[in-house]
Amino acid sequence: MSAGQMGLNSNTMTFKTYLETNGKSKSTVKHYMTYLLDFLAYLDRDNTEIDNCTAKEILSYLSYLQKPKSQGGKAQGNSTRSIRLGVIKQFFNWQIEQGRLSTNPIVHLKIRGTKTTKLYPLLKQQDLEGIYTNYHIPTDNDPNKNRNWFTTYKLGRERNKVIISLMINQGLTTAEVNRIEENDLKLREGEIYIKGTRKSNERTLKLKSNQIMDLMDYIYKLRPTLLKYQENQNITQLFLSLPSAGKQRTNKTTLSVWKGLTKDIKATNPNFINFKQVRTTVITKWLKQYNLREVQYMAGHRYVSSTEAYLVNQTEDLQEAIDKFHPI
Repeated sequence: MSAGQMGLNSNTMTFKTYLETNGKSKSTVKHYMTYLLDFLAYLDRDNTEIDNCTAKEILSYLSYLQKPKSQGGKAQGNSTRSIRLGVIKQFFNWQIEQGRLSTNPIVHLKIRGTKTTKLYPLLKQQDLEGIYTNYHIPTDNDPNKNRNWFTTYKLGRERNKVIISLMINQGLTTAEVNRIEENDLKLREGEIYIKGTRKSNERTLKLKSNQIMDLMDYIYKLRPTLLKYQENQNITQLFLSLPSAGKQRTNKTTLSVWKGLTKDIKATNPNFINFKQVRTTVITKWLKQYNLREVQYMAGHRYVSSTEAYLVNQTEDLQEAIDKFHPI
């Protein structure tokens, strides 16, 4: 066995442990390792070391998988080849994590004809900023200031503007906003902690200077007022609901603002669709500023493949290579 082969075997065993510690079932790990070893055996035919593997070799392998068995291939469909490609991507990402490689040669490569994550049309930077700046907060000179509903209406919009700031700057989901508690704010450090779930990882994100000021006002001025409308005075949730019309207090523990807030934003921002579109825009913008692993952390993705789904409009050179093997 050559030194190179020994190195590969060592890497694959470590990769197996990596898959197991990332929640893959025994059956999935077994299949993934079979797929990976098949790919490494294919490279070994031409004495190609993993360190020197490029998109060209992977494209050649995918073409080999697609060829009929009568032509020496494996006659596999798009779904199976897509799974195999995903395993290879994970292996290269693992190599990067271990410091053995600096880049993933196929990070942008996808199999045509397979289901992809739905991504929304990106908002321009001015549209993103406009969602915040165009959200109107009524003043005390408002002609409706003497109406019974005005006080809670104004409080709700002041709260909503702080929420919007977190959506367009930290790319939070609506569910994450609902889960934020008062102690998750670290204003002295200029950070906010986002809890993890079964589907997402926890993370601590930096706040912008203007957000720190807005959140300080919210914590020390606005939230105590909102708390007066709560049946539970010990509630730890950061963003509090308001009572419905005709009621003095509310016992809601989750916000029910999203439908109305979406409608309000659409009224002044015609390019806005929903908050998933905002998150798509924020994560795509991050990918132009930070590396894949950093963005994975900031977005709270459990798997790097989720972050890769936001890599849109990729390089022309790679597309030309893919086209040669159409219909990959």
